[in-house]
Amino acid sequence: MPPGCKRAAILAFNVLLVFLVWALYQPHQDAWQKAADWGDAAPDVRTAVLAQLGAFQDGYTKRDTGQVDAFMSRLFSRERPLVLGTMPGEIYAGYERAGEVIRTDWESWGECRFRLDHTQVSAAGNVVWFATVGSVKFDLSRYLVLPLRLTGVMVNEEGAWKLRQAQFQFDLDLSPLLVLNMVLLAWLGFNAVWLLVGVWRRVAGRSSAQL
Repeated sequence: MPPGCKRAAILAFNVLLVFLVWALYQPHQDAWQKAADWGDAAPDVRTAVLAQLGAFQDGYTKRDTGQVDAFMSRLFSRERPLVLGTMPGEIYAGYERAGEVIRTDWESWGECRFRLDHTQVSAAGNVVWFATVGSVKFDLSRYLVLPLRLTGVMVNEEGAWKLRQAQFQFDLDLSPLLVLNMVLLAWLGFNAVWLLVGVWRRVAGRSSAQL
């Protein structure tokens, strides 16, 4: 490949890579703010659920590992709670396992901020489900701040709403990764073909010289 073409291809690839990374990390929470309603829970139910989520926020703000037991007792049902983390393998079933992930989050994950004023709460009988957005500023770097979604299910146990399920999810548009994978595969394929052409030319040149 001529040097000029190769430099142009590398420059174009780097520009595309920067664009894809930028697109990946754009928060997509504007649509959330434009939601038509914030659920169908009765006002008193919504108030009680938001109070529990406020305690959830307080725990994730203070991150006092000495308070994990009290946090779990106030907020989580003991009947088979389930916590789903942001990664595929993060599935924590049971009261003890849920407590472990809470402790781990507080020790090493980051500062979470949830927009409780934008929480959607719906209810049916003794069950409510909610969804809200927020962000996490990682302990690894104060510049690493990613948007989050938090969803969950609560059940009413003896007059208190307790979490039966909670799921954390990064609020990222991952579709640019598909484009990036296609670009990388095309780039690797192009280089593989160019390498084969170069090898063939060298072998053909040696054969011609021997004749």
